[in-house]
Amino acid sequence: MKRVMLIAAAFWTIITGTAWPIDQIYTSTSEKAYFGKIVSMTATVINFEPQRTGPTEISANEITRIIFENSPDSLLAAQKAILDGDYEKAIEVLKKETTEGKRREVAEEIAFCRAYSTAQLAISGAADPIEASKQMFAFITNSTNSFHYLKACELMGDICVTLGKFADAQKYYAKLGQAPWPDYKIRAQVALGRSYLSQNNATAADNAYDEALNIDTPGELADAQRTAARIGKARCMILAGKTDMALRSLNQILDQTEEKQTEINAMAYNALGTALRKAGKPKEAILAFLHVHLAYYTQSDLDAEAVANLEKLFTETHKPNHSRDMREILDEKYKNSRWAKGVK
Repeated sequence: MKRVMLIAAAFWTIITGTAWPIDQIYTSTSEKAYFGKIVSMTATVINFEPQRTGPTEISANEITRIIFENSPDSLLAAQKAILDGDYEKAIEVLKKETTEGKRREVAEEIAFCRAYSTAQLAISGAADPIEASKQMFAFITNSTNSFHYLKACELMGDICVTLGKFADAQKYYAKLGQAPWPDYKIRAQVALGRSYLSQNNATAADNAYDEALNIDTPGELADAQRTAARIGKARCMILAGKTDMALRSLNQILDQTEEKQTEINAMAYNALGTALRKAGKPKEAILAFLHVHLAYYTQSDLDAEAVANLEKLFTETHKPNHSRDMREILDEKYKNSRWAKGVK
């Protein structure tokens, strides 16, 4: 693939008389990558000069990945590892990589991959959240024009929740809510709802989720966030003791979601397991949490939640060996997580 890219770049140089940096932009709205030159970048839009055909502006909320011209092999490997959910590998392959002398966008991508991977591990309990907050804060401070900026703000908010700094989390979620896209405004309310649930404040969480659902905008991204809000509201029902209502809602959600929606499905099955456990149905709850652990283990924080619940449920159903296996996973992979400290 890299050889083909170099040949294409050389061919373009011959016919135009100018060197052409081949950047590849992957989006959620196209099955093919866009090839060309990034002219400028802000937190919300990339101005793009396509090699042949394609958009001249690409919204940051549509971008799933960018491969920059002259990206070092370690960065390419880290990007792939992140797509695979292997954050330890992403950090490892970038360990000796420097940003010195590199194109600004490449240097920022290296910094983001490091901060993003450390943050994901910290949220699940596999890394130090204080170190993660330092890396992410540095990125947010130094890369305000990166297309990753708003995602970084969301993750910084999540790290603050992990650290119990809920007021700080709300400030970063507010930045996310200032984005020009309705789906991000929904996303900000969903994140705010999660932070309230972490404080067992079902009323405030329910209000945040209602705000999310009241933002009426079409599109897959908005639909996914609205589904997350519905799952959040089911969590609020569980906290309020309305378990039957929660179960009906969650089963309806799972009937409507597609298997490829890994994060949404993992969220729904964890909520379902929690509802079933509260309803006194431990065997059914085990199946729900096992579904997350076996099918969606790359969703680290959600897997940690599932594993922690499985440890307790296996103990309650007199399966000490299985319970011990779950505890080993918690201690090895998620030792710093809130889930490793006990599930109520």
